[in-house]
Amino acid sequence: MTRLSPRLRPRLRFAALMLASALTLAACESPEDKAERFYQSGMELLEAGDVERALVEFRNVFEYNGFHKEARRVYADTQLARGEVGEAYGQYLRLIEQYPDTPEVRQVLAEIAIARGDWEEAERHGRAAIELAPEVTGVKAIAAALDYRTAMLARDTAAAGQAVEAARAVLASTPENKVARRIVIDSMMNAGDTEAALPEIEAALAEDPGNLDYNVMKFRILAERNDVEATGAQLKRMVELFPENEEVRAGLIRWYIYKKDFDGAEAYLRQLAGPDDGPVEGHVAVVQLLQQARSADAAIAELDRLIAANTGTNAALYGALRASLIFEGGNQAEAIAAIEAILAGAEPSDEIRRIKVILAQMQVTTGNVVGARARIEEVLAEDASHVDALKMRARWLIDEDKPADAIIDLRAALSQSPRDAAILTLMAEAHERDGSPDLAGERLALAVEVSNRGVAESLRYAAFLNRDDRGSVAEQVLQDSLQANPGNLQLLAELAKIWVAVKDWEKAEGAVAEMRALKTPDGTRAALALQSTILQGRGQTEESLALLQSQLGTGSGDAAALSQIVQTLVTDGKPDEARTQVDAALAKTPDDPDLLMLSAGLHMVAGNQAAAEAGYRQVIADLPQAENPVRMLYSLLSSAGREDEANALLDEAMARVPASVTLRWIKAGALEKVGDFEGSIAIYEQLYAEDSSNVVVANNLASLITTHRTDPASLERAFTVARRLRGSDVPAFQDTYGWIEYRRGNLEEALTYLEPAAAGLPEDPLAQYHLGMTYAGLNRPTEARAALTLALELAGGSPLPQFEEARTTLAGLPETPAEAPATDNLLQELSPEASPPAATP
Repeated sequence: MTRLSPRLRPRLRFAALMLASALTLAACESPEDKAERFYQSGMELLEAGDVERALVEFRNVFEYNGFHKEARRVYADTQLARGEVGEAYGQYLRLIEQYPDTPEVRQVLAEIAIARGDWEEAERHGRAAIELAPEVTGVKAIAAALDYRTAMLARDTAAAGQAVEAARAVLASTPENKVARRIVIDSMMNAGDTEAALPEIEAALAEDPGNLDYNVMKFRILAERNDVEATGAQLKRMVELFPENEEVRAGLIRWYIYKKDFDGAEAYLRQLAGPDDGPVEGHVAVVQLLQQARSADAAIAELDRLIAANTGTNAALYGALRASLIFEGGNQAEAIAAIEAILAGAEPSDEIRRIKVILAQMQVTTGNVVGARARIEEVLAEDASHVDALKMRARWLIDEDKPADAIIDLRAALSQSPRDAAILTLMAEAHERDGSPDLAGERLALAVEVSNRGVAESLRYAAFLNRDDRGSVAEQVLQDSLQANPGNLQLLAELAKIWVAVKDWEKAEGAVAEMRALKTPDGTRAALALQSTILQGRGQTEESLALLQSQLGTGSGDAAALSQIVQTLVTDGKPDEARTQVDAALAKTPDDPDLLMLSAGLHMVAGNQAAAEAGYRQVIADLPQAENPVRMLYSLLSSAGREDEANALLDEAMARVPASVTLRWIKAGALEKVGDFEGSIAIYEQLYAEDSSNVVVANNLASLITTHRTDPASLERAFTVARRLRGSDVPAFQDTYGWIEYRRGNLEEALTYLEPAAAGLPEDPLAQYHLGMTYAGLNRPTEARAALTLALELAGGSPLPQFEEARTTLAGLPETPAEAPATDNLLQELSPEASPPAATP
């Protein structure tokens, strides 16, 4: 055994005594004392700049005293200063639970909630702060923010203005107040005063350079100015600040492409992609850029390089993408064979499943839908949450009129990829197909947001809004997208339509200038057409004609310019001048089909049917696959009572072009006209199977089925096809859907559609019949009599059985409305007190 030195024994005994003493003292400390000791230690460490250890000491405080107000406040303040907002917010909430009448904590909670956009929490804590400390400057800013939001929601301009003035008063004394500055900036942006807003935004960014909202506002203002270089500098700054923000990165790439700086875009994408053998997504973006900006060959060369630099599934995926480019180039069989070779014997993996989806997409394109479905089911059997496979299956489910099933798949996909605009767009289509237009609109709006105001998404949402008569909102959506995609011709053209419709010529002229500034053939043609439309809209017909005349002989736009000239002259009552113009052009190019069609149209206007017929027949002989001359000639022959010739013409054209949607559509109408309703239904069923998204085909099919079939299965089929019409304000669609609801026994629901339908289709006997039958079913004989009488007057001698039913129903209606006695009168009659008193003897 090792023995201690005699000299050490006294020292050890002393140390042991000291330790025992310390332990005794510690044992005597109360939890509150221990908490206070840790608090003081934490404050000393914090003062010394040792923040991490200080936070540990504060957490020790809470172990012994969860109600230590000062420690929790310092801990929360420190976390907030470090940017740990969530942790700080939770600590402030704990403080308020324990000490609810602490105005400065209520103020901080309200400020954080406002910054987050959590207005429910902002109201809760903000109103409490206002009650506790209304004179505190920061609280005044919160009051202004809450009042401003309330006023904006109520569209109370005066109240909003008062709130903004209150915010300005706060800024006058405390320029660093973020809440007040946010109100002032928001009011300026809402008023469109972006030039005045920019200095305020710059001041806000000086205080908080990492604020995403203010950076985005600055970017939008610079883009609105068309300051290309400053916009690019701002985007580059935002990329530095928010390197993981995909929308910001996408914006910078679009900026490079807008400038046609493809080298810059490529360099940036390669920087993001990293090493050749790294993750594939970044390199796929490089390939996509090369395909878009260079050529398919350049993209294939890049893929060849990546295939050589990789092994395993990455190399297989690049090989599949290479096959996709070959497929798009027209060598479909070669591409499919290449992918099938990659898949042969491959073990399941994420990359292999992705390749199977690529193959399925190719198979759909080549018409092998059965094979595509099999591949997708393979993928989903291995991975039920595979996003692209779920999207493809949802597409098929929507086409099969199974929107509820599609929505289930799309929700599963969205949970994996919440910012996928394609998923949201499909969900909108599914909701619309299911008869929920409000939900469809919400999804389309969200698709615009997550795509960072993408062109396709914005155009789609704007079209939806326009259908709902919300043109002003559609205009704002398109303008926002134009800021994010400056110079996009599609957006300019759609905005121009809106401005022309409301006669906002100043904005329309601005669109003309932007179209010309593109310096592209398409932009120049669009600018010409728009300028001509503006001049005509302003009544400056001669100036419009002079502009169009100046374009003749300049190239490929001749036919379009001449067509506008002819339309303008005819509208202005000058068909002879139009004829002179067309004949002069025909003298130079007598076989030009566009000119021959214009000439035939002018003959129709002049009443010269023989010459018009000859012109259309010449175009048909020269272009036997063309649909438009057949359509025009068919109309001419039908209107002249030459039905047999019209039908023969149509049948011959359909034999030449059996897949023509236009010709089959005309044939369906012709069959309906002669009473062959089943033949017409068969054609619409075929058209619907090919494209079930066509709402007019859906309406016509459902209408024919419910009008001419009575069995329950057909009624259910019609409802499945037509439920997307629910909520529509188009009279024909309202009539179809309303009659289906009548047939299904939902008379009150039917009436909400059939009343506006009959008002919107005053000359349609079936619409009046549908309304009359609904009134009769609801025991409203006076209205039923009026509607059914009108229906029979409009129907004339129509042999349709509906009008015989209308006569029978009309004959069975009572002469006067069957009014039930009012409840009060009935009680009065039966009540003993109401009986006259018996005669007194």
